[in-house]
Amino acid sequence: MSTSSENKASVTQVSCPTATVEDMKKKIMVRTADGEVFELKKDVAMEIAIVKSFFQEDTVSYETVMPIPNVQSREMAKLIEYCNKNLELKGKADGDKELKAFQAEFINDQSTKSLLRLADVANYLEVKYFLDFLCQTVADRIKNKTVEYVRDLFGVENDFSPEEYDKVCAEAPWCFEGLDDD
Repeated sequence: MSTSSENKASVTQVSCPTATVEDMKKKIMVRTADGEVFELKKDVAMEIAIVKSFFQEDTVSYETVMPIPNVQSREMAKLIEYCNKNLELKGKADGDKELKAFQAEFINDQSTKSLLRLADVANYLEVKYFLDFLCQTVADRIKNKTVEYVRDLFGVENDFSPEEYDKVCAEAPWCFEGLDDD
């Protein structure tokens, strides 16, 4: 059974005042689509609604490795990193400030397409606060972008004929002012 070294670095001990010592020691294992196994502390795993509901079933033991067929290991490692930091900062006096700094660093080297893949994972695994953060980040990145850029990013086919598109541009020229080509 392999464990990602990247995951080991991102999974740290987090204090959770409502968890018992026994709960803190419990580990939950998940296997991504590319076969990588991640060992999560119970408090981190319970942040992931799909994992939480799987292990709350009476017939499932904590020794069971939960398959997550729609998630790749790279995205899972990023999700775990974010959940760990969120738990670490929850309830701290200056937690909001630290979270904003972490979020800025977290997205710094991520492309918009990789953020969309992470948003798909956050949606699939039902981690609402991570999904909200990612959606807002993508919305901020596509602000003032051209229609062509947004179509390409989301894979939307242009259903206007050239004549129809020219007509729309003529009727509402203000929609096309001040846009970034990026």
